[in-house]
Amino acid sequence: MRASVAVLVVSASILVHGADIVQACGDKFLLVGRGAKFHQAYAAIYPASIVVFAQPQRSAAKAIRDDKLQSDLKRAGHRVSIAENEAALTKALESEKVDLVLTDVEDADRIAKQASTAPANPRVLPVMFQPTKDEAKAIESKYQCRLTSADRADRYLAAIDDAMKARADQKKKNKS
Repeated sequence: MRASVAVLVVSASILVHGADIVQACGDKFLLVGRGAKFHQAYAAIYPASIVVFAQPQRSAAKAIRDDKLQSDLKRAGHRVSIAENEAALTKALESEKVDLVLTDVEDADRIAKQASTAPANPRVLPVMFQPTKDEAKAIESKYQCRLTSADRADRYLAAIDDAMKARADQKKKNKS
């Protein structure tokens, strides 16, 4: 009887104290607070070359130029460059293979016209600052994108993937 109790106590002790040691590969992610963060595990399906154009006086500029957002975009596999002014934007559109231009909604129409003449014909993703429902709906129908300055990085990443998928589909259609 004493031997079986001793075995039971030793077994329980090993299970309680050695639980961290015997976990399998993915089990550690099941512990509270130990999971992979979205931005650590996310990889872009369609890596993009993105030019960020946000003049400081624009409403959404702070969100678009946010260092954390840009690092999340880079970590996901996108190449991000910043155009500080009109001349830098023009140079980027003419010299680089640019897939997307991320900009404030106030500049979107003008930049879309400029981008349509660029060699790579990049798509413009406008970012709104506190839009009304009607404004948001109008921009979404025009650009097939709905981004606001309050969105988290995962929303930007999803919109970029959608835009890049549409570009890839369009290229396939043009080749056919």
